[in-house]
Amino acid sequence: MGNDAIRGKLALVPRSPGTYLFKDAPDVVVYVGKAANLRNRVGSYFRSTAGLSTKTRRLVSVITDIEYIMTGSEQEALVLEADLIKRYRPQYNARLKDDKSFPFLKIDVGSEWPGVRVTRRRTDDGALYFGPFAGARSMRQTLRLIRKVFRFRVCSGDFPNNRTRACLNMHIGLCPGPCIGAITREEYRRTIDRIVLFLQGKHRDVLDSLTEEMKEAAAHLDFERAAALRDKAQAVELVTSRYGGVTALRGDQDLLAVAQDRGAGLVDVLSVRGGRVQGRQSFPLEGVADLLPSEVLRSFVLEYYASATSVPPTLMLQHPVVDARLIANWLSERRGGPVHLVVPRQGVRKQLLDNLADGVARQLAALSFSGAQGNSVREAGLAQLKEVLRLPAVPHRIEGYDISTIQGAEAVGSMVVFQDGVAQPSEYRRFKIRTVAGQDDYAMLHEVLQRRFARLRPPARTTSRASAKWSNSPSLVLVDGGRGQLGVALAARDALRGFDIPIISLAKEHEQVYAEGRAEPVALAQDSPGLLLLQALRDEAHRFAVAYHRNLRDVSMQTSILDAVPGIGPRRKRSVLLAYDSLEALRAAAPEDIARKSRIPVATAVHLKEMLGADAA
Repeated sequence: MGNDAIRGKLALVPRSPGTYLFKDAPDVVVYVGKAANLRNRVGSYFRSTAGLSTKTRRLVSVITDIEYIMTGSEQEALVLEADLIKRYRPQYNARLKDDKSFPFLKIDVGSEWPGVRVTRRRTDDGALYFGPFAGARSMRQTLRLIRKVFRFRVCSGDFPNNRTRACLNMHIGLCPGPCIGAITREEYRRTIDRIVLFLQGKHRDVLDSLTEEMKEAAAHLDFERAAALRDKAQAVELVTSRYGGVTALRGDQDLLAVAQDRGAGLVDVLSVRGGRVQGRQSFPLEGVADLLPSEVLRSFVLEYYASATSVPPTLMLQHPVVDARLIANWLSERRGGPVHLVVPRQGVRKQLLDNLADGVARQLAALSFSGAQGNSVREAGLAQLKEVLRLPAVPHRIEGYDISTIQGAEAVGSMVVFQDGVAQPSEYRRFKIRTVAGQDDYAMLHEVLQRRFARLRPPARTTSRASAKWSNSPSLVLVDGGRGQLGVALAARDALRGFDIPIISLAKEHEQVYAEGRAEPVALAQDSPGLLLLQALRDEAHRFAVAYHRNLRDVSMQTSILDAVPGIGPRRKRSVLLAYDSLEALRAAAPEDIARKSRIPVATAVHLKEMLGADAA
């Protein structure tokens, strides 16, 4: 269809709300949009290209046909737009990447003995679905959390009701054994109800239910069952305190932040339920080239929440989106209650969103090298490093090192490994500084590198898989810092004769690379694949070191504070440390909760809270 034919068709487009579809020469839908006035909106693409974006001009150049679907309202058009984008996956619309593969957890509550299943198809069959999960990994993590606390039927197929012996799943604690009558239907149903509450983020309801049943069992002198319920309640508290995290937010809400890099996009969803972080997932998007972040975020909200099994009352967005009122109304209908779209401008919510945005940006940068689409980028980066650093071969194995400490306290070092540009977490190593007192980053780096280089041995002398990984010699070593750190690293290498490993440093201030034997920094453009690869490695080493340092610092601070609290000896100190793995969790807990979870007197818990308050001040 030529331009004249398109103009003729434009004259027939109604002025009503609806959805429009643009097609290219092979009659493939390349773009879907919605409008309150179809004629005005569709016509705006063809009047003049002067005010159009680069992407829109490219879109207009391939349009050969237009179609439209009238709707009763603009909100109906919004819903139809999301459905059509999911169906046709147009080239010029931002969309979830491979959204059909996202898994759900399914609980067939209509069954006599429901199980928790994994499915990639959500149907209207009366079952409860939870998700979608960003991938199989996050889904498996959730399943592991559930199995830490609850036991449920894991066998597939029809329910076997003629067994006389328990299956292996029951023996290893994964199943309560309904097929041999080891649990009543009522007891099993209560377990499933608690799993549902747990997946909905209603952890307090789960604890209240377990506590009530425990008291009932104790009243009937069934102390064995009461003890089992008590242990289960403690497990719920432990899991939620360790994995849930505590925020300054209240109620239920999702925080959404977006990052873009060329044609790739990533949206992070941080789910807060009952003021506690329930989970964080990252969703890759495609078709985002030349789109504004607000446009990408709008497309994600429409597609993700069209299939999400729960909608919170508040969505906190990094950027304002077009059609915010319509989207809020649509989400309110899906939720069955009011939903608000909020873009924080200041305060703790803005800070949380900024942290989330920083994390998703770093993650997308790393994915450029470790993801499936990053092969060409990684290869280009490795080839560039070989050339500009004058290496004898492509640096297939690069090790990155960093130091983390505050005034010399709990000083640690980290080693991370990239193999062919891809992170290898199983080969990461942590070092607790042993020989350096006080704040001396150079000496700490020297110790870490000496200890690492000392582990390099010929493969024939390795005695285990772990030692074999230690013996893998790096093609290149990167240290965080400038010329001073480079000199220390070279001295540590030269102290062990027989090694000629290339070493470079990367300074944060101007992102300059320093190499052995060169007076000036190595010439690498700020957006070059080689520098991006080194930055990803440096940032990963920093993240790994900081995480280890914070863990040691929290344990040390907790231990020192606990030692000063009257009434807390070695046994009670161990109980508190097992119940709370961070100072933030302890500070956020009420004295009564600390006493119950740690099994210490309330008066002692009050003294502990006073000490924590003094420490924070």
